[in-house]
Amino acid sequence: MEKIELSQKFATRLHDSLIAAGHSSSRSATGVNIDALVNLSGHSAQICRKYLRGQAIPEPLKLAEISAKLNVSPGWLLFGDSPLEKKSENVSLSKDLLHYIFISSAELYNSNHDKMDIADFLIELVQDISQIDANEEQLKKIIDLSLSSIRHFK
Repeated sequence: MEKIELSQKFATRLHDSLIAAGHSSSRSATGVNIDALVNLSGHSAQICRKYLRGQAIPEPLKLAEISAKLNVSPGWLLFGDSPLEKKSENVSLSKDLLHYIFISSAELYNSNHDKMDIADFLIELVQDISQIDANEEQLKKIIDLSLSSIRHFK
């Protein structure tokens, strides 16, 4: 998935999430109350407009904050699955990528996180990664981003 396409899809999901959370505005060209996004993100109106136009994506910590306030997952907001789609119980992932996830997440088990929460997070990560159409290097970057986001939650 190219960065431009990722940014545009992120913008669409952000817009839809803001509307669903009740942050609409009939006076705005986008239909979204930009001040609500400014308050949610702590960023300027200028950068928030870039988010909604698909010209920028927030850094991982800010993405996690925004998604929590909109009651959606950071992975869905950034990469998206249709919320109406049920994830398959069966997943297909290369042995190399699965190995990469296990190695990269090992330190999480030595943290203050609940072991069941970590396991649930990793299962969801594997399911999400298996549904993304990208090459292995791009998937590893997505895995790294996802794992960096959980490290910041207590």
